[in-house]
Amino acid sequence: MGALSRHRNRLLFSSIMVLAILAGCGDQRNQPECGDVYNSRIDEHDFDVFDGGMALHRPTGLIVTQCAVGQRMSNFRCRGDSLKLSWDEAMAYAAEVAEKTGEPWRLPEKNEIPDILESKCINPAANPFVFPDLEVANFWTASKGLHQDMFRCSIYTYQGRVFCRQARDIPQPFLLVKGG
Repeated sequence: MGALSRHRNRLLFSSIMVLAILAGCGDQRNQPECGDVYNSRIDEHDFDVFDGGMALHRPTGLIVTQCAVGQRMSNFRCRGDSLKLSWDEAMAYAAEVAEKTGEPWRLPEKNEIPDILESKCINPAANPFVFPDLEVANFWTASKGLHQDMFRCSIYTYQGRVFCRQARDIPQPFLLVKGG
C-alpha cells in the first residue's frame, strides 16, 4: 500500500469520524409520539377543556382554540379543513373575530405557543386530548421576524419549535387565543 493510499484511507476515516461526531450533536432524545404519551382524557394536565372547542391553559391563563381556525369541534374531534392564510390575512381574521365577538381573540405570540405545546413528545407536540387532530404544519404566531419586514414567526407543531424567518405571504394554519 503506497503513501497516497494510506493518506486517502486516513482522510476517508477522518471524514467518517467527523460525520459520526456531527451526527451525535443533533437532537438524539428520540422522543415518543404524543399519542403514545397521553392515554386518556385524564391526562389533560394543565388544561381545562370546555364545550365549544376551547381550552384554558391554567399556568398561563390563555384560552386557546382546540382546532385550527376553519375546523370545528365535533365529538371530541376537529372536523373539516383548516383555513390557511398569509400572516397579514390571519392577523386581519383575528381582529375581525375580536370585533364581531367583543372578545380579545388574537394570534398567539411566539413565546406563548411553546407553553401550551408539549416538550416531552412529538408528532405533533401537543396533547391529543386537548388538541385533537392538530395537523403537523407551521402555524402562524403574531410575532414579527427578527430581520426584514418580510418575515414573521411560526411554530412547527411536529416538535413545537419557533421559526422566525417565515415569509409572511405563505398561507399557513393558525390557532386563536385570548387572555394570558
